[in-house]
Amino acid sequence: MPHSHPKSATSKQAGWKRPFLTKLPSPVALCIGFLAGALGVTSFSPFNFWPSYFITIVVFCWLVLTSDNAKSAAWRGTAVGLGFFGCGVSWVFVSIDTYGHVGNTISALITFGFVFILTLFWTLSSWVTWRLVKIFTRIPPGLIFATSLLAFEYARSTFFTGFPWLLPGYSIQTSWLYELLPIGGIWLTSAIVVLTSSIVTSCILSRHNHAVMIAIVLLAWLGAAYLQYFSEQWVKQTGQFKATLVQGNVKQSEKWQATTARSSLEYYESATVQHLDSDLVVWPETAITYLYQQIRPHLSQLNKLLIETNTTLVTGVPSFDKEKNTYYNAMWALGDGKGLYYKRHLVPFGEYIPFSSIIGPVLDIFGMPMSTFSPGGAHQGLIHVGKWKAAPFICYEIVYTDQVRDLAAKSDFLINISNDGWFGASIGPWQHLQIAQFRAKETGRYLVRATNTGLTVVVNENGKITDEAPQFKRTTMTTTVKTFSGSTPYVKWGEWPVVLLMILCLVLSYGINRGSKPSDKR
Repeated sequence: MPHSHPKSATSKQAGWKRPFLTKLPSPVALCIGFLAGALGVTSFSPFNFWPSYFITIVVFCWLVLTSDNAKSAAWRGTAVGLGFFGCGVSWVFVSIDTYGHVGNTISALITFGFVFILTLFWTLSSWVTWRLVKIFTRIPPGLIFATSLLAFEYARSTFFTGFPWLLPGYSIQTSWLYELLPIGGIWLTSAIVVLTSSIVTSCILSRHNHAVMIAIVLLAWLGAAYLQYFSEQWVKQTGQFKATLVQGNVKQSEKWQATTARSSLEYYESATVQHLDSDLVVWPETAITYLYQQIRPHLSQLNKLLIETNTTLVTGVPSFDKEKNTYYNAMWALGDGKGLYYKRHLVPFGEYIPFSSIIGPVLDIFGMPMSTFSPGGAHQGLIHVGKWKAAPFICYEIVYTDQVRDLAAKSDFLINISNDGWFGASIGPWQHLQIAQFRAKETGRYLVRATNTGLTVVVNENGKITDEAPQFKRTTMTTTVKTFSGSTPYVKWGEWPVVLLMILCLVLSYGINRGSKPSDKR
């Protein structure tokens, strides 16, 4: 079988049109790919110019499908990935360089290594796409590209606990596709974004029948537009309560120092006493830097006061299990509430060191005990806030859709405590907030989100921010939180409808093109 593509006889049988801008020199193609990847970042928070990511995928698909061989396709995909992830997650450098104390050069190398690992998924997707296009000649090449990219994005979201950051579906927050989240979640919006973009390139480059792809894309966009103006009520409000979120704004470089630990705890206690008229007070992740076992006796008087005023305090605190000799990053409820939740998904290189026996001594950049936390069990209870039940999520656990769906179905609202102080004034905290908003929209639940330096917010069941505290300021924010019951279609069914949709699209497209002989179309 010849290896040129798409100019070979095999390619012509597959229904390819005359190549469109396919003779670009490799350096030019790689530069275009890198710039296109970088452009896509502007679709995400805080920029929110959603058309940019569509341009990125159109160019990405074009570069892969017009490659002369699989190796060339892989290199082009790598260029796009480096541009996208290099700009999109560059905020990792801030935490490593500022708090890792390993120097600019080592920080840059570690950041590049992280970016390169993420890029590899797009590299493999590009290589696999080119190979599959040559094998499945009756399927539109754009559909093969879309399916491959989605599969590798899912792999990126799960491999080694996964890093489901900057998924395609997050780019559409300011478009009406946002309304599809309660139906199919982030993976449905991701599928529609990739299909919409790849169909443009595929229609230009190939003579296949794209009717199935076009029908699905049009149905999704029109359905989302309808839902924007005629919203569907998937959940039912059951009540509301008053909540106060405390933002300590403690400098990350001083957070774990003994003197700072005392003064910050005093502030949190004082702020809480001033808001005992609230039903819930929330402190950020590891707001208490003493161990749970140490601080519990100290807070006994505050606990009694909370019980007397029917107030629940939820805070982040590290915990230590003597029997197992393990540390946990925990969320603790006291006063008129109860529950001790251990974080399940830990941040690699931040809260634990993968292969620590080998690289731990070199990359133990965040200090003890932050880099030696252990994950909590998969089956933990909810946090009780008075008569209400809250689904707990610490830091970037909010990005894991399966965990959020599982707990949201049993809860009245969501709580997310975090400390994005690691990332300073970068775009990282804004991307994190955007992801949290998607979880609220998907599940039809209010989200209470307290952070150390911001962004401290309350998000309603439609994914809209109702109240927000100013970033990098020590403050409190009092607001109303509504509780809901019931489940959205996405909470009930998860990603299975999206999987079935893609399979149906592949099968029907194959059937249509099998009978129409796309090579005869002129």
